[in-house]
Amino acid sequence: MRAKALSTVHNLAKSDPRILFIGSDLGAGTLHEMRKELPNQFFMEGISEQHIIGFTAGLAKEGFVPYVNTIGTFFYRRAYEQICIDLGLHRLPVRLLASGGGMVYAPLGPTHTSIEDFSLMLSIPNMKVFAPADAHEMEMLLKASVNDTYPYYIRFGKGGEKIVTGDYQTFDFNPKEFGSVESDAVIFTTGVMLQQCLEAQDILKSRRMNCKVIHFPYLNNLKLPEIITNIKRDAILLCVEEHIPRGGLLTQLLHESMQLDKPLKNCHQIALSFSFSHNYGSQLDHLEFNGLTGPKIAEKIEFLLHKM
Repeated sequence: MRAKALSTVHNLAKSDPRILFIGSDLGAGTLHEMRKELPNQFFMEGISEQHIIGFTAGLAKEGFVPYVNTIGTFFYRRAYEQICIDLGLHRLPVRLLASGGGMVYAPLGPTHTSIEDFSLMLSIPNMKVFAPADAHEMEMLLKASVNDTYPYYIRFGKGGEKIVTGDYQTFDFNPKEFGSVESDAVIFTTGVMLQQCLEAQDILKSRRMNCKVIHFPYLNNLKLPEIITNIKRDAILLCVEEHIPRGGLLTQLLHESMQLDKPLKNCHQIALSFSFSHNYGSQLDHLEFNGLTGPKIAEKIEFLLHKM
């Protein structure tokens, strides 16, 4: 996903001199071709995230559209004040391309795991928050982002994710629905958890249970009125997210739901634990430990259906 994002920025920059790429000590080979071809649109600033946010804010004030890439935690933990004041307050079109969403960098320890990024970034006025599911959706999102005047925070997956959004050829900020309207269970999810939820959907289908999956790549406005009309009144609802339980997708669902005539009720959740991880392992190890894999999600849905 990251490779596709960076190559998309390069391709967009070829035809639009406003587009810049700024990196934070990403390695000598990163976007080497762009560096040679478009040297005035490529910057590698070293390990200086607070400076980078101020730098890109200044460039955006001058009419440029900067796309900035580093590890997610380095954005929202190291430079949160600058993101709030320099980007959010002034509503500047800077795109924060946040590598290592969720537990991608789990082997590097809790300093590198982006477990609370949605909660912090969604709290910033004017900041638009995204979690595309695969490289295809990432590419469509970046192409759609060029002329938006708001700042973006975009969470990346690990890379190599199965392409599951290929039927969508544009990015329109709307949720994506997979499955039958008359499903007995509905899974709400975002980002690369979509692949795990679709695996759970297949497992349940093999057991003669219908399950719909709804993916929210854009987290600021979930468009619940349109979504709820296509959900059975007594369907089991489950929110699946690679994030701490508070402040992420479930919080957004409940917040928007309370403004409706018929708010969501009995929405269950599978998420990361509300703690910093001290267990060593890969991202997949941590997903398994927290019940965020396809088989575990299917098991949870089956349990909830049998309790009805």
